[in-house]
Amino acid sequence: MLAEKLVTVPAAPVHIIPGFAQHAGSASVDPNSGQSHQSPFVTFVEPEESFLALSIRNFGLTLATLGFYSFWARAEARQQLHRAIRIDGKPLDFTGTGREGFISFLIGIVVTICVTGLVLVLLVQNSHAAANPLASFAAVRWQRLAISLPLVFLLGSVVYRKRKHNLRRTWCGKQNFDLVGHPWHYAFQHFWTAFLVPATLGWAAPWRASRLERRKIDEMRFGDTKFHAVGTVKPLYKAFAVLWFGGGTAYVGTMALLGVLIGPELLSSIASGSLKPLQDAGSMGKLLLILGIGMTPVIAFLLFYRAAWIEHQVSSVGIGDMRLDLKLPKWRFAGLMVTNALIKIVSFGGFQPAADAQLVRFVVNNIRTVPLDPQPAVV
Repeated sequence: MLAEKLVTVPAAPVHIIPGFAQHAGSASVDPNSGQSHQSPFVTFVEPEESFLALSIRNFGLTLATLGFYSFWARAEARQQLHRAIRIDGKPLDFTGTGREGFISFLIGIVVTICVTGLVLVLLVQNSHAAANPLASFAAVRWQRLAISLPLVFLLGSVVYRKRKHNLRRTWCGKQNFDLVGHPWHYAFQHFWTAFLVPATLGWAAPWRASRLERRKIDEMRFGDTKFHAVGTVKPLYKAFAVLWFGGGTAYVGTMALLGVLIGPELLSSIASGSLKPLQDAGSMGKLLLILGIGMTPVIAFLLFYRAAWIEHQVSSVGIGDMRLDLKLPKWRFAGLMVTNALIKIVSFGGFQPAADAQLVRFVVNNIRTVPLDPQPAVV
Protein backbone atom coordinates (compact mmCIF):
# COMPACT_ATOMS: atom_id res chain seq x y z
CA MET A 1 0.00 0.00 0.00
CA LEU A 2 2.80 2.41 0.80
CA ALA A 3 4.44 1.80 -2.57
CA GLU A 4 1.21 2.78 -4.32
CA LYS A 5 1.00 6.00 -2.33
CA LEU A 6 4.61 6.90 -3.11
CA VAL A 7 4.15 6.35 -6.83
CA THR A 8 0.89 8.30 -6.77
CA VAL A 9 2.50 11.23 -4.95
CA PRO A 10 4.57 12.47 -7.89
CA ALA A 11 1.76 12.03 -10.40
CA ALA A 12 1.18 15.73 -11.06
CA PRO A 13 0.49 16.67 -14.68
CA VAL A 14 2.12 19.43 -16.65
CA HIS A 15 -1.17 20.98 -17.72
CA ILE A 16 -2.53 21.13 -14.17
CA ILE A 17 0.53 22.84 -12.75
CA PRO A 18 1.69 25.62 -15.04
CA GLY A 19 5.44 25.93 -15.32
CA PHE A 20 6.21 22.46 -13.98
CA ALA A 21 9.16 22.17 -16.32
CA GLN A 22 10.70 25.24 -14.74
CA HIS A 23 9.77 24.32 -11.17
CA ALA A 24 13.10 22.77 -10.31
CA GLY A 25 14.83 25.99 -11.24
CA SER A 26 12.46 28.27 -9.35
CA ALA A 27 13.96 29.47 -6.10
CA SER A 28 13.31 32.16 -3.53
CA VAL A 29 15.77 34.10 -1.41
CA ASP A 30 15.60 34.10 2.36
CA PRO A 31 15.78 37.81 3.41
CA ASN A 32 17.39 36.93 6.73
CA SER A 33 20.18 34.63 5.54
CA GLY A 34 20.43 35.82 1.96
CA GLN A 35 20.57 32.19 0.83
CA SER A 36 18.38 30.94 -2.00
CA HIS A 37 16.29 27.82 -1.62
CA GLN A 38 13.85 25.95 -3.78
CA SER A 39 10.19 25.75 -2.77
CA PRO A 40 9.06 22.12 -2.43
CA PHE A 41 6.94 20.73 -5.24
CA VAL A 42 5.44 17.93 -3.15
CA THR A 43 4.42 18.82 0.41
CA PHE A 44 2.66 17.19 3.33
CA VAL A 45 -0.02 19.24 5.13
CA GLU A 46 -1.34 18.02 8.45
CA PRO A 47 -5.13 17.43 8.41
CA GLU A 48 -7.52 18.99 10.92
CA GLU A 49 -8.08 15.61 12.56
CA SER A 50 -4.74 14.09 13.49
CA PHE A 51 -3.87 10.62 12.26
CA LEU A 52 -3.59 9.50 15.88
CA ALA A 53 -7.17 10.60 16.59
CA LEU A 54 -8.30 8.88 13.38
CA SER A 55 -6.52 5.69 14.44
CA ILE A 56 -8.15 5.70 17.88
CA ARG A 57 -11.63 6.31 16.45
CA ASN A 58 -11.36 3.68 13.74
CA PHE A 59 -9.82 1.17 16.14
CA GLY A 60 -12.75 1.61 18.50
CA LEU A 61 -15.30 1.21 15.70
CA THR A 62 -13.48 -1.87 14.42
CA LEU A 63 -13.60 -3.49 17.85
CA ALA A 64 -17.27 -2.54 18.31
CA THR A 65 -18.18 -4.19 14.98
CA LEU A 66 -16.00 -7.27 15.57
CA GLY A 67 -13.67 -6.26 12.73
CA PHE A 68 -16.35 -5.58 10.12
CA TYR A 69 -15.61 -1.84 10.04
CA SER A 70 -11.93 -2.44 9.25
CA PHE A 71 -12.56 -2.19 5.48
CA TRP A 72 -14.14 1.25 5.85
CA ALA A 73 -11.44 2.26 8.34
CA ARG A 74 -8.67 1.50 5.83
CA ALA A 75 -10.49 3.44 3.10
CA GLU A 76 -10.93 6.46 5.38
CA ALA A 77 -7.27 6.37 6.44
CA ARG A 78 -6.18 6.24 2.79
CA GLN A 79 -8.47 9.17 1.94
CA GLN A 80 -7.07 11.31 4.74
CA LEU A 81 -3.49 10.41 3.86
CA HIS A 82 -4.01 11.32 0.20
CA ARG A 83 -5.63 14.65 1.09
CA ALA A 84 -2.63 15.53 3.27
CA ILE A 85 -0.37 15.38 0.20
CA ARG A 86 -0.12 18.52 -1.92
CA ILE A 87 1.21 18.68 -5.49
CA ASP A 88 2.29 22.26 -6.00
CA GLY A 89 -0.35 23.25 -3.44
CA LYS A 90 -3.13 21.10 -4.93
CA PRO A 91 -4.39 18.25 -2.67
CA LEU A 92 -4.78 14.71 -3.85
CA ASP A 93 -8.03 12.88 -3.22
CA PHE A 94 -8.96 9.22 -3.00
CA THR A 95 -12.51 8.07 -3.80
CA GLY A 96 -12.16 4.37 -2.96
CA THR A 97 -14.69 2.99 -0.48
CA GLY A 98 -14.79 0.36 2.22
CA ARG A 99 -17.47 -1.49 0.26
CA GLU A 100 -14.96 -2.12 -2.54
CA GLY A 101 -12.45 -3.48 -0.05
CA PHE A 102 -15.07 -5.74 1.51
CA ILE A 103 -16.11 -7.16 -1.88
CA SER A 104 -12.45 -7.80 -2.79
CA PHE A 105 -12.02 -9.63 0.52
CA LEU A 106 -15.04 -11.85 -0.18
CA ILE A 107 -13.75 -12.67 -3.67
CA GLY A 108 -10.36 -13.61 -2.20
CA ILE A 109 -12.03 -15.88 0.36
CA VAL A 110 -14.07 -17.62 -2.34
CA VAL A 111 -11.02 -18.17 -4.56
CA THR A 112 -8.97 -19.50 -1.63
CA ILE A 113 -11.73 -21.93 -0.62
CA CYS A 114 -12.15 -23.18 -4.19
CA VAL A 115 -8.42 -23.74 -4.74
CA THR A 116 -7.90 -25.37 -1.32
CA GLY A 117 -10.95 -27.56 -1.82
CA LEU A 118 -9.75 -28.68 -5.24
CA VAL A 119 -6.33 -29.65 -3.89
CA LEU A 120 -7.91 -31.57 -0.98
CA VAL A 121 -10.26 -33.42 -3.34
CA LEU A 122 -7.32 -34.47 -5.52
CA LEU A 123 -5.37 -35.56 -2.46
CA VAL A 124 -8.25 -37.65 -1.10
CA GLN A 125 -8.88 -39.28 -4.46
CA ASN A 126 -5.24 -40.24 -4.82
CA SER A 127 -5.03 -41.53 -1.25
CA HIS A 128 -7.93 -43.89 -1.91
CA ALA A 129 -6.38 -45.03 -5.19
CA ALA A 130 -2.90 -45.64 -3.75
CA ALA A 131 -2.10 -48.28 -1.16
CA ASN A 132 0.77 -46.20 0.21
CA PRO A 133 -0.28 -42.76 1.59
CA LEU A 134 3.09 -41.32 0.62
CA ALA A 135 2.48 -42.36 -2.95
CA SER A 136 -0.69 -40.27 -2.97
CA PHE A 137 1.34 -37.15 -2.24
CA ALA A 138 3.71 -37.94 -5.09
CA ALA A 139 0.78 -38.60 -7.41
CA VAL A 140 -0.93 -35.32 -6.61
CA ARG A 141 2.29 -33.31 -6.90
CA TRP A 142 1.95 -32.66 -10.62
CA GLN A 143 -1.75 -31.91 -10.26
CA ARG A 144 -0.96 -29.32 -7.60
CA LEU A 145 1.66 -27.84 -9.89
CA ALA A 146 -0.92 -27.57 -12.67
CA ILE A 147 -3.13 -25.61 -10.26
CA SER A 148 -0.46 -23.39 -8.69
CA LEU A 149 1.25 -22.21 -11.88
CA PRO A 150 -1.90 -20.54 -13.29
CA LEU A 151 -2.41 -18.91 -9.89
CA VAL A 152 1.11 -17.48 -10.02
CA PHE A 153 0.28 -16.08 -13.45
CA LEU A 154 -3.01 -14.62 -12.19
CA LEU A 155 -1.16 -12.99 -9.28
CA GLY A 156 0.58 -10.63 -11.70
CA SER A 157 -2.79 -9.59 -13.12
CA VAL A 158 -4.09 -8.98 -9.60
CA VAL A 159 -1.09 -6.77 -8.77
CA TYR A 160 -1.59 -4.69 -11.92
CA ARG A 161 -5.36 -4.39 -11.49
CA LYS A 162 -4.92 -3.29 -7.87
CA ARG A 163 -2.53 -0.49 -8.91
CA LYS A 164 -4.94 0.51 -11.71
CA HIS A 165 -7.86 0.47 -9.27
CA ASN A 166 -6.07 2.72 -6.78
CA LEU A 167 -4.79 5.13 -9.43
CA ARG A 168 -8.20 5.53 -11.06
CA ARG A 169 -9.59 6.51 -7.66
CA THR A 170 -6.82 9.01 -7.02
CA TRP A 171 -7.71 12.52 -8.19
CA CYS A 172 -5.96 15.86 -8.44
CA GLY A 173 -8.42 18.60 -9.25
CA LYS A 174 -11.00 17.26 -11.72
CA GLN A 175 -8.78 14.58 -13.29
CA ASN A 176 -7.88 11.11 -12.07
CA PHE A 177 -4.89 8.89 -12.80
CA ASP A 178 -4.88 5.64 -14.75
CA LEU A 179 -2.81 2.78 -16.15
CA VAL A 180 -3.24 2.25 -19.88
CA GLY A 181 -1.47 -1.10 -20.28
CA HIS A 182 -3.04 -4.56 -20.39
CA PRO A 183 -3.06 -6.62 -17.14
CA TRP A 184 -2.31 -9.87 -18.99
CA HIS A 185 0.83 -8.44 -20.60
CA TYR A 186 2.05 -7.40 -17.17
CA ALA A 187 1.04 -10.80 -15.73
CA PHE A 188 3.16 -12.62 -18.33
CA GLN A 189 6.23 -10.56 -17.45
CA HIS A 190 5.50 -10.99 -13.75
CA PHE A 191 5.22 -14.76 -14.30
CA TRP A 192 8.36 -15.60 -16.27
CA THR A 193 10.66 -13.26 -14.36
CA ALA A 194 9.66 -14.94 -11.07
CA PHE A 195 11.62 -18.07 -12.05
CA LEU A 196 14.82 -16.04 -12.42
CA VAL A 197 14.94 -15.17 -8.71
CA PRO A 198 15.61 -18.67 -7.31
CA ALA A 199 17.73 -19.54 -10.36
CA THR A 200 20.11 -16.65 -9.55
CA LEU A 201 20.06 -17.11 -5.76
CA GLY A 202 18.06 -13.90 -5.44
CA TRP A 203 20.28 -11.66 -7.56
CA ALA A 204 17.56 -11.17 -10.18
CA ALA A 205 15.14 -9.82 -7.55
CA PRO A 206 16.17 -6.12 -7.74
CA TRP A 207 16.20 -6.20 -11.55
CA ARG A 208 12.77 -7.90 -11.62
CA ALA A 209 11.18 -5.52 -9.11
CA SER A 210 12.61 -2.49 -10.93
CA ARG A 211 11.53 -3.75 -14.35
CA LEU A 212 7.94 -4.37 -13.21
CA GLU A 213 7.73 -1.02 -11.41
CA ARG A 214 9.15 0.88 -14.37
CA ARG A 215 6.60 -0.74 -16.66
CA LYS A 216 3.77 0.56 -14.48
CA ILE A 217 5.34 4.03 -14.44
CA ASP A 218 5.62 4.07 -18.25
CA GLU A 219 1.94 3.12 -18.50
CA MET A 220 0.74 5.70 -15.95
CA ARG A 221 -1.33 8.60 -17.28
CA PHE A 222 -3.02 11.72 -15.99
CA GLY A 223 -5.31 12.87 -18.76
CA ASP A 224 -2.98 13.59 -21.69
CA THR A 225 0.09 13.64 -19.48
CA LYS A 226 2.44 10.68 -19.87
CA PHE A 227 4.97 9.52 -17.32
CA HIS A 228 8.19 7.74 -18.12
CA ALA A 229 10.63 5.71 -16.07
CA VAL A 230 14.12 7.15 -15.69
CA GLY A 231 17.31 6.36 -13.83
CA THR A 232 19.22 3.15 -13.29
CA VAL A 233 18.96 0.11 -11.06
CA LYS A 234 22.64 0.24 -10.02
CA PRO A 235 22.06 2.00 -6.65
CA LEU A 236 19.48 -0.64 -5.78
CA TYR A 237 21.99 -3.38 -6.49
CA LYS A 238 24.52 -1.76 -4.19
CA ALA A 239 22.03 -1.98 -1.33
CA PHE A 240 21.13 -5.55 -2.32
CA ALA A 241 24.79 -6.60 -2.30
CA VAL A 242 25.10 -5.27 1.26
CA LEU A 243 21.98 -7.22 2.23
CA TRP A 244 23.05 -10.43 0.46
CA PHE A 245 26.63 -10.60 1.69
CA GLY A 246 26.03 -8.95 5.06
CA GLY A 247 22.92 -11.01 5.80
CA GLY A 248 24.68 -14.20 4.73
CA THR A 249 27.65 -13.46 6.97
CA ALA A 250 25.36 -12.72 9.93
CA TYR A 251 23.49 -15.98 9.32
CA VAL A 252 26.64 -18.10 9.15
CA GLY A 253 28.04 -16.40 12.24
CA THR A 254 24.83 -16.93 14.18
CA MET A 255 24.67 -20.63 13.26
CA ALA A 256 28.32 -21.06 14.24
CA LEU A 257 27.75 -19.50 17.66
CA LEU A 258 24.68 -21.63 18.23
CA GLY A 259 26.61 -24.75 17.28
CA VAL A 260 29.55 -23.95 19.57
CA LEU A 261 27.67 -22.70 22.64
CA ILE A 262 24.47 -24.73 22.78
CA GLY A 263 24.86 -27.29 19.99
CA PRO A 264 24.51 -30.39 22.23
CA GLU A 265 21.38 -29.02 23.90
CA LEU A 266 19.85 -28.18 20.50
CA LEU A 267 20.52 -31.71 19.21
CA SER A 268 19.06 -33.21 22.35
CA SER A 269 15.94 -31.05 22.01
CA ILE A 270 15.49 -32.04 18.36
CA ALA A 271 15.97 -35.74 19.17
CA SER A 272 13.50 -35.69 22.07
CA GLY A 273 11.03 -33.30 20.44
CA SER A 274 10.96 -31.22 23.61
CA LEU A 275 12.42 -27.93 24.83
CA LYS A 276 13.22 -29.44 28.23
CA PRO A 277 16.93 -30.08 27.48
CA LEU A 278 17.35 -26.42 26.62
CA GLN A 279 15.49 -25.29 29.73
CA ASP A 280 17.26 -27.67 32.06
CA ALA A 281 20.66 -26.58 30.79
CA GLY A 282 19.75 -22.93 31.13
CA SER A 283 20.47 -22.47 27.45
CA MET A 284 17.19 -20.83 26.41
CA GLY A 285 18.53 -17.43 27.44
CA LYS A 286 21.69 -18.01 25.41
CA LEU A 287 19.60 -19.10 22.43
CA LEU A 288 17.46 -15.96 22.48
CA LEU A 289 20.49 -13.74 23.05
CA ILE A 290 22.42 -15.21 20.12
CA LEU A 291 19.38 -15.04 17.84
CA GLY A 292 18.79 -11.43 18.87
CA ILE A 293 22.40 -10.47 18.21
CA GLY A 294 22.38 -12.30 14.88
CA MET A 295 19.08 -10.74 13.73
CA THR A 296 20.10 -7.16 14.54
CA PRO A 297 22.48 -6.69 11.56
CA VAL A 298 20.05 -8.58 9.28
CA ILE A 299 17.26 -6.16 10.19
CA ALA A 300 19.63 -3.22 9.62
CA PHE A 301 20.55 -4.54 6.14
CA LEU A 302 16.87 -5.08 5.32
CA LEU A 303 16.03 -1.51 6.32
CA PHE A 304 18.96 -0.23 4.25
CA TYR A 305 17.61 -2.09 1.21
CA ARG A 306 14.05 -0.92 1.93
CA ALA A 307 15.21 2.70 1.92
CA ALA A 308 17.05 2.13 -1.38
CA TRP A 309 13.92 0.59 -2.90
CA ILE A 310 11.70 3.54 -1.92
CA GLU A 311 14.31 5.94 -3.30
CA HIS A 312 14.39 3.94 -6.52
CA GLN A 313 10.59 3.96 -6.86
CA VAL A 314 10.23 7.70 -6.45
CA SER A 315 13.37 8.69 -8.35
CA SER A 316 12.29 6.58 -11.34
CA VAL A 317 9.34 8.88 -12.09
CA GLY A 318 9.91 11.36 -14.92
CA ILE A 319 7.52 13.94 -16.39
CA GLY A 320 8.64 15.79 -19.49
CA ASP A 321 12.20 16.99 -18.98
CA MET A 322 11.99 16.78 -15.17
CA ARG A 323 12.14 13.94 -12.70
CA LEU A 324 11.66 13.40 -8.99
CA ASP A 325 14.62 12.81 -6.73
CA LEU A 326 14.57 11.23 -3.29
CA LYS A 327 17.45 10.83 -0.84
CA LEU A 328 16.48 9.42 2.54
CA PRO A 329 18.62 9.91 5.68
CA LYS A 330 19.29 6.23 6.31
CA TRP A 331 19.63 6.24 10.10
CA ARG A 332 16.52 8.39 10.58
CA PHE A 333 14.65 6.10 8.20
CA ALA A 334 15.73 3.01 10.15
CA GLY A 335 14.67 4.58 13.45
CA LEU A 336 11.31 5.56 11.99
CA MET A 337 10.68 2.06 10.62
CA VAL A 338 11.51 0.44 13.96
CA THR A 339 9.27 2.91 15.80
CA ASN A 340 6.40 2.29 13.39
CA ALA A 341 6.79 -1.48 13.77
CA LEU A 342 6.58 -1.15 17.55
CA ILE A 343 3.50 1.09 17.24
CA LYS A 344 1.73 -1.48 15.07
CA ILE A 345 2.69 -4.39 17.33
CA VAL A 346 1.70 -2.70 20.60
CA SER A 347 -1.62 -1.47 19.15
CA PHE A 348 -2.33 -4.78 17.36
CA GLY A 349 -2.43 -2.84 14.07
CA GLY A 350 -4.92 -0.29 15.36
CA PHE A 351 -2.54 2.66 15.02
CA GLN A 352 -1.33 1.73 11.53
CA PRO A 353 -2.76 4.96 9.96
CA ALA A 354 -0.62 7.05 12.32
CA ALA A 355 2.46 4.94 11.53
CA ASP A 356 1.84 5.11 7.77
CA ALA A 357 1.40 8.87 7.97
CA GLN A 358 4.76 9.24 9.73
CA LEU A 359 6.51 7.33 6.95
CA VAL A 360 4.77 9.12 4.07
CA ARG A 361 5.42 12.50 5.72
CA PHE A 362 9.09 11.63 6.10
CA VAL A 363 9.38 10.56 2.45
CA VAL A 364 7.45 13.52 1.04
CA ASN A 365 9.57 15.99 2.99
CA ASN A 366 12.68 14.62 1.26
CA ILE A 367 11.36 14.70 -2.34
CA ARG A 368 12.59 17.33 -4.77
CA THR A 369 12.39 17.91 -8.52
CA VAL A 370 15.51 18.01 -10.67
CA PRO A 371 16.21 18.37 -14.40
CA LEU A 372 16.20 15.08 -16.25
CA ASP A 373 19.60 13.56 -16.94
CA PRO A 374 20.13 13.75 -20.72
CA GLN A 375 21.76 10.31 -20.70
CA PRO A 376 19.40 7.42 -21.53
CA ALA A 377 18.04 5.27 -18.73
CA VAL A 378 19.73 1.94 -18.18
CA VAL A 379 18.14 -0.92 -16.26
